[in-house]
Amino acid sequence: MDTEALISGSINFTGLGSGTDFKTMIEQLINLERRQTARLELWKKEWEKKQEGFRELNSKMLNLRTNLQRINTMAKFMVKDADSVNKNVLTATATDKAQVGSHVLEVHQLAQNHIRTSETFKPSTTEDITGGSAQVFSYSYNGKTRMLNLPSGGSLEGLRNLINTDPENPGIRASIIKSAEGEYHLQLRGMDLGASKMIAINDTTTVPGFTDADFNETQAAQNSKLKIDGFPPGADDWIERSTNTISDLLDGVTLNLRQAGTTTLNIAVNNEKVLDNVREFVDQVNEVRAQITKLTKVDQSGNGSILTGNYAIQMIDSRLKSITSVKSIGFDVNNDVFSSLGMIGITTDAEQGSPTFGMLKLDEEVLEHSLRNRPEAFARVFAADYIGSSDSQDFRYLSSIDGVTKGGEYVVKYTVSDGKIINATINGNQANYSGNGEITGKSGKPEAGMVIKVDDMSVDGDYSGKVFLKYGKIPELADALKDLTDIKTGPLKILEENYDDITDGIDRKIEFEQRRIARMERDLRARFARLETLLGYYDQLGASIRSQLGQLTSDTK
Repeated sequence: MDTEALISGSINFTGLGSGTDFKTMIEQLINLERRQTARLELWKKEWEKKQEGFRELNSKMLNLRTNLQRINTMAKFMVKDADSVNKNVLTATATDKAQVGSHVLEVHQLAQNHIRTSETFKPSTTEDITGGSAQVFSYSYNGKTRMLNLPSGGSLEGLRNLINTDPENPGIRASIIKSAEGEYHLQLRGMDLGASKMIAINDTTTVPGFTDADFNETQAAQNSKLKIDGFPPGADDWIERSTNTISDLLDGVTLNLRQAGTTTLNIAVNNEKVLDNVREFVDQVNEVRAQITKLTKVDQSGNGSILTGNYAIQMIDSRLKSITSVKSIGFDVNNDVFSSLGMIGITTDAEQGSPTFGMLKLDEEVLEHSLRNRPEAFARVFAADYIGSSDSQDFRYLSSIDGVTKGGEYVVKYTVSDGKIINATINGNQANYSGNGEITGKSGKPEAGMVIKVDDMSVDGDYSGKVFLKYGKIPELADALKDLTDIKTGPLKILEENYDDITDGIDRKIEFEQRRIARMERDLRARFARLETLLGYYDQLGASIRSQLGQLTSDTK
């Protein structure tokens, strides 16, 4: 008989009275019951694997959105260079608004700040300069007058500090210059460039030796002067600015003047950087597409991946592919040189069995040709950020509100009577209009905030035409990714939370099964313990009967 002790909960039975291996029997029965738990755990792992797939895809989509935001405007995408032949004369930078071309720039003089230094000098910086009584130092700069009170016994250092620590200082700095041993001068320096920024010492100044007549002009306040392409033509005529950083001379170009002289400024599209932006765009989109393919692919045996057939993934895939395959928002196939990615060499590989099936593919030759010949139109397809235009001779696009007005194509209709607009609609929606000829889209509609300008209202009649508000593929895709990855309303987040509920439900089922099995095991052990006791009793009873029968047989002999 097996004498191994079997312990289950508080029940302890010490032998197998019948010779039956109850321990193994109980283990096998329990193992059978545990199959349901094992199935639940396997099921839970499958849901967790799907959630991991969501998280991986969401991460790649977030990365794509972040990268797209670096190139989602014309200014960021359309890289232009402004190269000065003589950088000692000036340097320059250009934005997407700069016109490609060359200009000859002649810098006659640089803008300067005004500097005045006292002719009076003091033997030390700390000796009394007040003559033993409180004095006033008054000056004017940049249209503002300051009167500062120098206390009795005040020194050169005291006057300097009084000027510099004045909370209403209009923009000058005071310094002490040591010209020789025992010769200290006060210098006043305007902090702004330009001829109009003059420092004046006012007549109300009473500090001995520091009146207006006691200061020399050691640097004149002056404007920068230059010519562009020989303009203005007169020998003594110059374009003037109060600064050496000029950003309003050429649209989209900032000049940084360095010294007098002549140079040629060449403005050109940086084709390589623009093409790099395009290649980066394609690579990053394909990275997301590859992740979707990995999650949804079906192998040659017909076995799907963890998210094959998942409707959220299908919806995301469909939306992303739609954005890259159709024409850009607000573009007109008749009037725009390029209106879709396909027209500039970016298409989707639709060849079944191709290793890049479903991926964007580049035709470098078409791409480079498109950029080289029509760079502005090329860039707009990618990065137009609400660029408006009209096909009408009667009205023009004036403005829109970022984040409010939607990109798109709008049909504008209005009626002019007695020299004023009496009715106007945009895409069939009633619009606001004013006496100065402005038509504005109403709130709650895609055209909300868009303003259209009618310049000529001299002829009564009904007018109509279209406005195009262009929105490129990169900002459109970035917007879509923002929606798809939203931490509250994004489809992946919603599904992940749903899957959380499912796995929580499975956990509850597993816990229930574990409690049920534990209870069953205790019941089995108790039942078999009682059975063993009963069998032991009958075993002893049988032994006793057999002993008595043996005794009877012996007595009858």
